[in-house]
Amino acid sequence: MNVYFPRLIKHGVIKFGMHLGNGPKLSGNLLCKIGSVHVMQTDKKITNQTHTYTTMASEPKVLDKGNLSEFLQSYDTFMLDCDGTLWEVDHITAIPGIDKVIHMLNKLGKRILFVTNNSVHSNLNYKLKFQSFGFDASEDHIFGVAYATAVYLKDIAKMDGLVYLVGSPGMASEFSKAGINYFGFGADPDKASWDPKDLLEMEFRPNVKAVVVGYDEHFHYNKIYKAASYLQDSECMYVASNDVEISFPLGPGRMQPVTGTLVKTVSIAARREPIVVGKPHPLFLDCVMKKHPEIVKERTVFIGDSLKADIGFANNVGIDSAFVLTGTHNLNDMNSGEFTKPTYVMQSLADILDI
Repeated sequence: MNVYFPRLIKHGVIKFGMHLGNGPKLSGNLLCKIGSVHVMQTDKKITNQTHTYTTMASEPKVLDKGNLSEFLQSYDTFMLDCDGTLWEVDHITAIPGIDKVIHMLNKLGKRILFVTNNSVHSNLNYKLKFQSFGFDASEDHIFGVAYATAVYLKDIAKMDGLVYLVGSPGMASEFSKAGINYFGFGADPDKASWDPKDLLEMEFRPNVKAVVVGYDEHFHYNKIYKAASYLQDSECMYVASNDVEISFPLGPGRMQPVTGTLVKTVSIAARREPIVVGKPHPLFLDCVMKKHPEIVKERTVFIGDSLKADIGFANNVGIDSAFVLTGTHNLNDMNSGEFTKPTYVMQSLADILDI
């Protein structure tokens, strides 16, 4: 990977140029002096709370030889995003050096937690994927949002009853392991119909205490109808695994809808807003802390490629962050004013090895 920081000036500002992999050479004051950002977001429909998003530092710092030792000594817990951070956003292409970084952090005695919004996979599937990329992790250090949603329902919300699940195999697996009673997973058994008579004759089960929506390749009109109908009961919880990712371009003229699209569809039909577990919502940290109460936020850093999901999450819950340029967002995005800023910025997590 051809990465260089030709010249740094004080406060982590890149003055002349940066070459990012095979991409174009960027120049100018890319990491400009941004000052402090303080954005208030109120979303009473989701959490009945006011969340404060702030930067953890007045300006992002470029991680270099001068501050690497301080960076490593400052944190006991490293929370790592997966897609775009451990591997590229295509989910299959390795980012050189990531396996060596994981081994190095483990050798240093750091607690590594893998925190991802991807609801398709179970924690076991992630463990197997990690092994295929040359590193390993215990399942209790993996927080796929499928698992985190199960933790929320069972350990935080103390939900007792049936769950109507619009979700993935990973969610079904984690719900089963947690002992959560669910139905709805997979293809809907009823014949599709627009006829109100047919709709009224479809089977609805009693004692449904929650509707949970994640990524579902079998998403269907019947599922929208059933989810929205169950949610007419004000006592039925409405939970979404995540909502920030709406769609991704697959190629020229091809756009893949993902979880956020499904959640918005159910929300519009049900006329309700969900409790959202995934990043950047702070509930994800509650789920992590439920299993790892020993974590000290002041000694924790989150490393990820999405300014909205990863850096937004870190700033929302009050932990430091490091933004990597191997995935969703780039330096232009960081300086656009649309997102809050990270504590650190680096080309790749693997840069830790080269500094």
